[in-house]
Amino acid sequence: MLRRMVIGVRISIAMIAMVVFIVGVILAFLYNSAKVQEISISEVQEIMLKGQKEKISVGSSSIARALGDILQGAPRDQAIETMRTALKKIRFEEDESGYYFIYEGTINIVHPIQPAMQGTDRGDSKDPNGKYYLRELYKAAQQGGGFVEYVYDKPGAGKQPKMAYAMPIPGTTFWIGTGVYIDNIEKEKARIAGNIDEIVSSNTRVIVIAIVVLLLGVIVPAVLFIIRSIVIPIKAATQAATDIAAGEYGVSLDESGRDEAAMLSRSLNAMAATLSANIEEITLKTQEAEEKAHAAEVAMEQAEEARKRANLARSEGMLQAAMRLETVVERISAATEEISSQSEEIRQGADVQKERIQTTATAMEEMNATVLEVAQNAGSAAERGAEAKNKAQHGAEVVGHSVKAMNTTYKQAELLKENMAQLDEQAQAIGNIMSVITDIADQTNLLALNAAIEAARAGEAGRGFAVVADEVRKLAEKTMGATKEVGDSIVAIQRVAEENVTSMEKALQDLEQAVDYSNQSGKVLNEIVQETESSAEQIQGIAAAAEEQSAASEEINRSIEEINIITTETARGVSESVIALQELAEQAEALKTLVQQLKEEGQAAG
Repeated sequence: MLRRMVIGVRISIAMIAMVVFIVGVILAFLYNSAKVQEISISEVQEIMLKGQKEKISVGSSSIARALGDILQGAPRDQAIETMRTALKKIRFEEDESGYYFIYEGTINIVHPIQPAMQGTDRGDSKDPNGKYYLRELYKAAQQGGGFVEYVYDKPGAGKQPKMAYAMPIPGTTFWIGTGVYIDNIEKEKARIAGNIDEIVSSNTRVIVIAIVVLLLGVIVPAVLFIIRSIVIPIKAATQAATDIAAGEYGVSLDESGRDEAAMLSRSLNAMAATLSANIEEITLKTQEAEEKAHAAEVAMEQAEEARKRANLARSEGMLQAAMRLETVVERISAATEEISSQSEEIRQGADVQKERIQTTATAMEEMNATVLEVAQNAGSAAERGAEAKNKAQHGAEVVGHSVKAMNTTYKQAELLKENMAQLDEQAQAIGNIMSVITDIADQTNLLALNAAIEAARAGEAGRGFAVVADEVRKLAEKTMGATKEVGDSIVAIQRVAEENVTSMEKALQDLEQAVDYSNQSGKVLNEIVQETESSAEQIQGIAAAAEEQSAASEEINRSIEEINIITTETARGVSESVIALQELAEQAEALKTLVQQLKEEGQAAG
């Protein structure tokens, strides 16, 4: 809600609130002063009343003791006369309304104000309130002294409240009393209250005048000055902002000072200067843009002519690029078919090699069983001397079969070694072909890049050709990726082939050793046949040789199993190569399709 008011009104409201607060403080001060005055007067009244009581009690006591001493032993009449003479002229209070009286019981003995009352019984006297004040005074005197309040005639003032004190005169039957009119206390209280009121009023008046003077002479002008120092700069800033909003940027505000208004003025001056500079710059930029727009129109006309000339060049360039791409695609397709054919031959050779190895393994198992049987027969020969010759002949035959089987295995192993060498050569040939394919893919990628550049030069008309060139480039990248995969497979095949060759060389060495062992066994068995009656030592030699043959046969068998595993892996690698080549062929077909589209677009553009 305050945001809807101007700052001057808000400050004025704060000023009014401050004045109201000050007035409230003054009223509270006046109220407290009145309460203090009332309490002070009440206290003064109590003090005065207490002073009056002490005064009349002390006076009565002094006179009573003095009279008691004087009247000691005096006759009654003389005593009464003495008391009347002594009290006749005694007065106190400023208006001399104070006096002493003496009674004997309720009978008046001395009354200096009303002598006619002397000798009369005043026991039935009562004040307007119906109080028998003499009876009360007599009772107080009988009790040794006391105060009684009642209403009594005051000379020249009528009936007034009075406070009296009565006490016995020592050594006599009389009692003395005196009193003061309380209206004197009221008058004194009124006088003191007047003095206090005058003092308080004077002080209050001085304070109020000082506050008003301070408020009107200092605070209000200071507030008005502050309001002006805030409102005037803000109004000027508001007007300046309005002028700036209307497009008048030549404003100049007073920037003197360090307050927020001065900061606002500086900011508005800076903003006006910045806006003015920006407007000038925008105007210049607009003029420059118009000039450039005109130049652009001229350039558009020139570009249209260049576009027409570029269409012809673009169509010719597209046809040339398509022809070059078609040649590359044909080379890729031919290479792919050749690689596929060679891969198929490698796979078939690997299958044949696998079958031969399995046959060799079977033969080796048979040879191993034969060798074991020879060993068993040699053992039996030691026990059966009578059948040694027959068993030796049989052993010679078995060894002959073993030698034949080993020779066969040796030949198959050599054949397998040659096949593996051929496989390695074919793998190297495939690697060379893949290098050619990689070069072709690189060249295709380069041609696609050149085609994209030509399409970019052709502008909007070459956008379709650029898309085709980009697809060609992507196919070239895929071709390179597939070529890399095939290359990796070829490397794996070469590695496996090398391992197969190494294993086959080891197997050949083992077979050569086994053949030697078998030949030695044959010689020994021939000697056994010729010398049937040879000693058991020769039979044991045969058994030992047979055991060595068995061990060699087992080693050869393990080597053949390893060759079988390697051959299986080779066949698997070749199958994967065939799959990769099929993908390469599919990509080549897709590339052919894109080249055909490129040629059609080139012809259409021409």
